[in-house]
Amino acid sequence: MSQKKIDFVPHTPAVLKQIFERRGIAPNKQFGQNFLIDQNVLVCIPDIANVKEDDVILEIGTGTGGLTRLLAAGSHHVFTIEVDKKLFELSSDILKLYKNITLINADILKTKHELNPDILSLINNWLKEHNQTQIKVVSNLPYNISTPVIINLLESGLPISFMVLMLQKEITERMTAIPGTREYGILSVITQLFSEVEIVKTLSPDVFWPRPAVHSAIVKVVIHKEKYADRITDYPLFGKIVHAIFTSRRKTLINSLEKLNLPKISREHLKGIIKDMQLDERIRGENLDVDQLIHLSEAIGKLKNPHQEIF
Repeated sequence: MSQKKIDFVPHTPAVLKQIFERRGIAPNKQFGQNFLIDQNVLVCIPDIANVKEDDVILEIGTGTGGLTRLLAAGSHHVFTIEVDKKLFELSSDILKLYKNITLINADILKTKHELNPDILSLINNWLKEHNQTQIKVVSNLPYNISTPVIINLLESGLPISFMVLMLQKEITERMTAIPGTREYGILSVITQLFSEVEIVKTLSPDVFWPRPAVHSAIVKVVIHKEKYADRITDYPLFGKIVHAIFTSRRKTLINSLEKLNLPKISREHLKGIIKDMQLDERIRGENLDVDQLIHLSEAIGKLKNPHQEIF
């Protein structure tokens, strides 16, 4: 096998080790690299995503290109992002015959709180030039960046219609968690604010190489912004409220909100809002569902901006 030419997608530990050794590649814990080696799982992902020939797809974490190849075979175009330069070079060799793949060697995140603007600009410009109005995200997300990537994707403004993600099982449980549970937090709120989530399949560590220490799961995320997110008139304020609540989750709601030091809003104002919402004054914010958090945010926004309409 030549280092310059690879005519198939490596998918067994033995072949991966051989190719990696020749190219000076080693699985990088810093990048959360665990490679899917179970072909039965791999081939089911495009089916779960209901990939169609007119779909535009974003994949984060190209790896060796196994999933990328399957996505490209059934879709109109695939944008795939790989931060590791050596893996990018490997996957570029493997996928070079596919004309409907754009490979990007970059970090999807600019910071923990922001996606890479160059990548967003590239995708948005391509969609506009090709008269495409939607994009799907299908990805075996690196576990170490999965939470900020999910939140930033949902908040990014990209016209995402649907996501199928392979994640650490603990993350999927947080995405679907209900108020008052240990798992319920910022990720739960933001995910449920923008979408409906279904855990489709739980995966053993044995389907990956190197074998991770945790179980994984595949989730289907259907974007429904009109249900909750589109009702919010001041999203930055909503975000600040959610952050204040879950960074002091053992405090009462009113004590968490006081940390915001909002001008024109006193403790008595906050008590009045909580009473109007028919909540116990001693309630903790972690017990509020998404609908209640929106009502809380809108009521506080109304006090900040008296001319703002409340739904």
